[in-house]
Amino acid sequence: MKIAIAVDRLVNYGGVERIISLLADRFDVDIYVGWYTPETTFQNLREKRITQLIPPGSVLNKPYMYRLRGRVVQRRFKPLRIPEHDAYITFGGKSLSIARNHHPCVWHCQAPTRWLYDLYLEELKKYSFPKKQLFQLSCHFLRKADQENVKSVDKIVAIAGNVRERVRRTYGRDSVIAYPPVDISRFRYRRTGDFYLSSARLTPDKRVDVIVSAFQEMPEARLIVAGGGSDLEKIRKMAVGHPNIEVLGWVSEQKLMELYSDCIATIAASLHEDFGLVATESMAAGKPAIAPGDKGFAETVVDKKTGLLIDPSKENIIAAVKYLTPEKAKEMRSDCERRAQDFSEEKYLSGLRKAIEDAISEYKKRKDHA
Repeated sequence: MKIAIAVDRLVNYGGVERIISLLADRFDVDIYVGWYTPETTFQNLREKRITQLIPPGSVLNKPYMYRLRGRVVQRRFKPLRIPEHDAYITFGGKSLSIARNHHPCVWHCQAPTRWLYDLYLEELKKYSFPKKQLFQLSCHFLRKADQENVKSVDKIVAIAGNVRERVRRTYGRDSVIAYPPVDISRFRYRRTGDFYLSSARLTPDKRVDVIVSAFQEMPEARLIVAGGGSDLEKIRKMAVGHPNIEVLGWVSEQKLMELYSDCIATIAASLHEDFGLVATESMAAGKPAIAPGDKGFAETVVDKKTGLLIDPSKENIIAAVKYLTPEKAKEMRSDCERRAQDFSEEKYLSGLRKAIEDAISEYKKRKDHA
């Protein structure tokens, strides 16, 4: 089966990049990407057939060009004509426009664009009156285009049940669920060590600063922060004067696996997470996760069995750490490892393959009856 993948960007070691890396290894794929930085994402992608909509040397690749780059990527996907493939998979809102001209098309939906729909009113509050009017007007046209793009999609694959419900609410369409996969073979329980681990990206939405502020008040508990992002310097400054808090920045995949293998438990504080890969990776290493009790984490973590689901305030994180001692964390090991099996690569690939085959079959039937 020959598949074309269209994706907004491949720039991090994030969930979307991890999925595309897996698909590139398991299928015959051609990848069409808006923004690609091979130095900061999975190395195996460098060996794949990748077409970049923004050339490597373009000024648009500079960090300060973020907003303009997004608009350019969207405009370049719209007229794109990809050669014939058995199926087309699109990731992200900007690449979704290919669905109008490429069939059968599967939308691998992380979530409907948050700031355009369920977080729209919160986003609107950030603007003063003149900019607010402009934002409202632009969102009107962006929603209209987005709705038209989704109408052209042949099949929707949602990454979680809460995303499936939002797809139904936003577009009036059903979808199938394929939970993002964990390569269980790469994770190992080695020991229950003496530290808790935060492995999320250091960006405002991940709220790692809340985790660090909790450990500032627990000098007896050790925290390791492994991740990079726009908040890295802020987190490093917060750790100054607190020898129990160690900020590593970006680490290699091998180092991250070692940290999972040796920690007591992982901690996440992001709100409204669509899935929350940190928790499933943690469980694959036999380690429980302290995580927010809403949306994606609530679908993966079994409270008091494979972790703790909390309202992630500083006070609640302190209480969770004091409750989830090394002894209690170790008792959860077997349940964590069993739960992780529900998110294996093979289960994910089986579900996605069926969705692709259904999309191909249904499209052919519609074409034959047209």
